[in-house]
Amino acid sequence: MEKHIREKKRLNQALNGNLPMVQKELEDFFKKHNIDATPGLAHDISCFVIEELYIKRFSLPEY
Repeated sequence: MEKHIREKKRLNQALNGNLPMVQKELEDFFKKHNIDATPGLAHDISCFVIEELYIKRFSLPEY
């Protein structure tokens, strides 16, 4: 639990105090698409979106 609290503080600082807002937006998205009850799928989708952001950022050719 201590690690979770430290991570929460770190992320909130990185987001300039906006972690609660970002968390709410993501929770709403996961609920809207019925993936809030499947954390593995939510994690996989999040990772995929992040990967896509980096691919677009660096203009890597599509696969």
